[in-house]
Amino acid sequence: MNGGRIYSIWLASGIGSAPGAYHSLIKEFGTPEGVYRSDLAGERPELSPSVLRALREKDLSAARFVLDYCTTHRIRVLTPEDRDYPATLRELPDLPAALYVRGQLPDLSAVPAVALVGTRTMSGYGLLRAYDLGFGCGAGGAVVVSGMAAGSDAAALAGCIDAGGVPVAVLGCGVDRAYPRRHAYLMEEIVRRGAVLSEYVPGSEILPSHFPERNRIISGLSRAVCVVEAPQKSGAMITASLAEKQGKLLFSVPGPVGIAGSEGTNDLLRRGAQPALEPDDILRGFLFLYPDRIRVSAARPRGAEEAERALTVHRLDPGALLGKEKRRESALPSEDPSRENREKSEKKKKGPFRFPLLPKNGEKEPEAPAPDGREEILARLDAKTAALYRALPEGKAFLPDEAVSGEYRIGEIMCALTVLEVNGLVRALPGGRFLLS
Repeated sequence: MNGGRIYSIWLASGIGSAPGAYHSLIKEFGTPEGVYRSDLAGERPELSPSVLRALREKDLSAARFVLDYCTTHRIRVLTPEDRDYPATLRELPDLPAALYVRGQLPDLSAVPAVALVGTRTMSGYGLLRAYDLGFGCGAGGAVVVSGMAAGSDAAALAGCIDAGGVPVAVLGCGVDRAYPRRHAYLMEEIVRRGAVLSEYVPGSEILPSHFPERNRIISGLSRAVCVVEAPQKSGAMITASLAEKQGKLLFSVPGPVGIAGSEGTNDLLRRGAQPALEPDDILRGFLFLYPDRIRVSAARPRGAEEAERALTVHRLDPGALLGKEKRRESALPSEDPSRENREKSEKKKKGPFRFPLLPKNGEKEPEAPAPDGREEILARLDAKTAALYRALPEGKAFLPDEAVSGEYRIGEIMCALTVLEVNGLVRALPGGRFLLS
C-alpha cells in the first residue's frame, strides 16, 4: 500500500492544484502509478508546460523521503483512492492528489462540517461571534473547519474545542509547522480532538500561493461556510466565493454598518447569503439530513469576558487576536532557550525537503527585523513578494488595495502581506490595515 502512496506523492508534487489535471490523468491511466509509468509523449493541451515537465521527471527519491518522514512522525498520507479520503473533496476539479493528516479526520459523510472563517484583525464583536459560533456548532454536533490563523480562525476552533466538538484545521504549510507559531499549543489540542491537514509536504514553508489554494479545501470539506467578520477584499471573501462556486450553503454574520470588518459580511447578506445570528441558524439546515447527530439549542451564548478567559486557557492572546500590539505575555509559557541550537542541527539534515521542528508551545511571532536584516529575509522570499514589499508605503497605515499599483490582484496582495507578517516585515492593525514594521 505504501508503494502506491509514493506515486500519489509524486503525482501531487507534479500537478499541484492544476484544475482538471488529476481527473484527466486518472481517467486515461487508471492510477498514479499508471501516470508515472507513461511517457506522456506529445502535446497535452489539458496540462500546462510546467506540469508536463514535472510529470516527465521520474525521480521518486523525494517522494520516498516524504513517505519515510510521514511514517516516522505519525503523519498519515491520504489519497483519493483511500476510503477515508473526504468524499466532498473528490468532487473538486482541483482536488489534492495527496493529503497529509495529523490526528483523526472525522467521517464527513456521517456528520456535517461547517467552515467558520474571517479576518485576522477582528473587532471585539467579531472575536465573540467567532468563539460563540465555534462553541455552538461544536456543541450542536457539527465539525468545525477553519484555517488556524490568528483572529476568527483561532477563536472559532477554540470555541469548538471548549464545547467538546471536533475541530479540523487546514494549513497553508506543512502539518509539522504551527502558523502562527504562537498557536502551537492550539494546534496540538486540535490534533488530540480532531485533525490538522494540508496538501503540502511536511516542512513546507508559507508561500503566497498557498492561501487561496488552502481556501478551496476549507470550503471543499464543508457543507456550509460562514463568514464571521471580513473586509470586502480579504481571504475570507475568497473562501465565500469558492463556497458559492462549489454549491455550499453560505452564511454571514451581520455587522455594524460603516465598519471595515463588516463590509464583506454585509455585502454577502445583500447578495443572498443566509444570516447567522446564532449557531442554530446554521445547524437547523442539517436536522433533516443528520437527525441523530445535530442538536439545536445545545449551547448558551458566551459572554465577552468568558470567551476571553477561555482563549487564554488555549494559550491564545485575545489582544493579539484583536490586532492589538500589547501582548499578554504572562499567559504564555517561556520560550525554549535551546531552540536555536536545535534548528541549526535540523538544517544539517540531508534530503529534498527541510522539515522544521514544531515550535515550542506559546512561542512568540518574530520581532521586527533590524534594517540590515530585512534584505536577508527578502532574499529568502519569492521575487514577487519581495517586490511588493518594496512598493509598500512607509510610515503610515494602509489598506491592502491601497498598498500598491494595479499590477497585483487583491488575492496576491493579501497572500503576500500574510507572508510578510509571518517574517516580521509588516504588522496587522485593527480595521484591516497594515503597517511596515
